[in-house]
Amino acid sequence: MAEPMTRRDRNAEATRRDILAAGREIFSQRPYSEVSGLQICNQAGVTRGALQHHFGSKLGLFMAVFEGLQHGVSLQITEAMDEHQEPWDQARAGIAAFLDACTQPAYQTVVLKEGPAAIGWERWRELDTDYYAHLVHAFIGLLAPTGLGDYASAMLAATMRGTLTELSFEVAQSSDQALARQEALVVVDRLLNSFRATASNSPTPEPIRIGIGQLRAGASAYLDRVAAGETINVLRRGRVVARLQSTSWPTPTWR
Repeated sequence: MAEPMTRRDRNAEATRRDILAAGREIFSQRPYSEVSGLQICNQAGVTRGALQHHFGSKLGLFMAVFEGLQHGVSLQITEAMDEHQEPWDQARAGIAAFLDACTQPAYQTVVLKEGPAAIGWERWRELDTDYYAHLVHAFIGLLAPTGLGDYASAMLAATMRGTLTELSFEVAQSSDQALARQEALVVVDRLLNSFRATASNSPTPEPIRIGIGQLRAGASAYLDRVAAGETINVLRRGRVVARLQSTSWPTPTWR
């Protein structure tokens, strides 16, 4: 069992929250290069030593604000996806939630505008991958056609990450962000529809082949498989005499 927090611990945690809140407010309103540690301390009502103790430096505080915003948006995306059952709706809802975040002032300024310059492009990409790669791969798992190879899946993931990254920057830099967000979603819809078309054009599995005797012996089990979407060819003396499939069941197509 964890030991209860002492008054000193509670005071330290409150000071950390105050500094974090001040940093989020200031970094959301001003370019990173124009913010000083003294401004942050004055806003939070703390000493320079407190800033250094809890975050190490101005950059350390910026990183904490940055990652907090990324984590929050990641949760919003997951919640949006969980509200739907159909894979296509889940994917679209998740991406729409991400584009919505790109219009939020704090996320837009800290993550999209100031982030790459403040922490460096490579580090920015690493953090972006840490928070969103699992969501991108979830989209690919929902959208990719059956039998897609690992190489093709990796290319789809790279395409999705690149598309969402560039769209997020475009939305953030637009003078009409509501319109930019709407246009970005149209682009995403077309991309998702292209995946849907690819999936629908994927090869149809070969029908299962059984004899009439097998059908008679296990009719219930075979009909359950038909109801689940499988197609069964019934053979007599090596020739297909019936095809059972969900579009025609329970009335089979006799030949």
